[in-house]
Amino acid sequence: MQIKLSVGVAVYNIDEPLLRAFIEGALRQLTDETELLLIDDCSTNNSGNICREYAAVNSRVRYILMKKNGGLSRVRNRTISEAKGKWIFFADGDDLLSDYFVETALRFCETDYDIIIHDRLKFTDRKTKERPCKAFDLIELQADAGRMLSISCVCLDPSFHAQLGLSSRAFYHAAWGAVYRKDYLLSHNLQFPEGQKKAQDSVFNTQAYYYAKKVAYLPYVMYYYRNNPKGITRRYSADLPEVQQSLLLHLDACIRTFFPNDPDVEARYLNNRITSVLIDLMRLYVFHKDNPGTRKERKKAFFSLIESEPYHTALQCFDPKTSGRWRWHLPVALMRKKQFALLDLFVGSESLYRILCAIDKRISEFENALGKDLRKAKWYSTH
Repeated sequence: MQIKLSVGVAVYNIDEPLLRAFIEGALRQLTDETELLLIDDCSTNNSGNICREYAAVNSRVRYILMKKNGGLSRVRNRTISEAKGKWIFFADGDDLLSDYFVETALRFCETDYDIIIHDRLKFTDRKTKERPCKAFDLIELQADAGRMLSISCVCLDPSFHAQLGLSSRAFYHAAWGAVYRKDYLLSHNLQFPEGQKKAQDSVFNTQAYYYAKKVAYLPYVMYYYRNNPKGITRRYSADLPEVQQSLLLHLDACIRTFFPNDPDVEARYLNNRITSVLIDLMRLYVFHKDNPGTRKERKKAFFSLIESEPYHTALQCFDPKTSGRWRWHLPVALMRKKQFALLDLFVGSESLYRILCAIDKRISEFENALGKDLRKAKWYSTH
C-alpha cells in the first residue's frame, strides 16, 4: 500500500521514558499508509537501542542511524530524503503527537496544499483531554499568506496571526508546527541549514512559506510540546554568541533574497528577532545559573553585547506595543539603563523573572488605562 504520511523523529540522547512515550503514542495509531522514521543522531545513551527495539517488531517503524553526529538540521534533511510518504511531519522525540494525529492527517492527504499549519499545546506531565477533529475544520488561507508567514518566520513577528485567522496555539515557526507536502519541498530544494545549532526551523520556514502558493490551517491541536527543563531553550550554552551570530547571518541572507530594501520587514526584524536573540543571550548565556564565568567576566560580556550592533540599535528602537511580548519590556528597560546588577539578580532565576515581568506588565497595563482615562477626561473638558 502506498505510504501517505511519514513522521520523522529526531532522536539524540533522549531520556528513556520520554522517548518510549512518544514512540508508543505514535504506534497506537500507525496504519499501513503511514511510517515512523526514528533517526538517531549518534546517541551516546540508550536511545539507539530503544529505537532498534521498536523497529525490530514493527514493519511500520524504520530505524536510521546517522553516520556521524551532525545536528538537528542534518537529521531533518535526512527525513526529507528518506520519507516515502506524500506528506512529511517533523517531530522531536521528547514531545507527543495528538492521539488523533494520524487519522486527522490522513484525512487531508489528498489535498493539493503545500503546507498545512496546525495548533499545538505545551504540557509538562500529561496532555489535556482530547477530542477527535471535525472533518470540516481545514481552512484555506488567503493568497498572500505564504509571504506574510515568511516575514513572520524571519522576523519572529506574531502580529500576522490575527490577520490570517490563526489562533495563539498555531506555532508555524517550528518545523513541528505544520505538515509539509514532500513534492513541494523537493521542487524548491528546501533544506534545513546544516551546522546551525539554534532556530534552524525559522530559517527553513522563511523559505518554505515564501514559495508556498497554497497554505491551509487546521485549528486543531496535533502536537504537544513538552516543557523540558533540560531542553535547548532552558540550558546554558557556552557557544551561544557564535550560534546566534550564525543564525543572524542565515536570516540576513533570507532578507536580502526575499525582502530586499523593505523598510517594513527591516523594522519588524529589528524590533522582534534581534531583541529576541539578545534576550536569549542574556537568559541562556550571560546570566544563566550554570555560567562558570566570574562576575567580572560576565559583566564584560554583558556590556560587549548591549553596546555592539545590531543589539544596541534594537534596544534603542524597541517598541513593546508592536512586539506584543510583555516579558521583554522589563529586561529591555534594564539593558537600556545598563543595570547589570538588577539583571544578574533576576534573569538567572526563571521563577523570579516571571514574577517581576508579570508585575511590570500589570503596572504597564495600569499606566495605559490611566493614560486613556486622562486623555478621555481632557477631551471632555475641551468639548
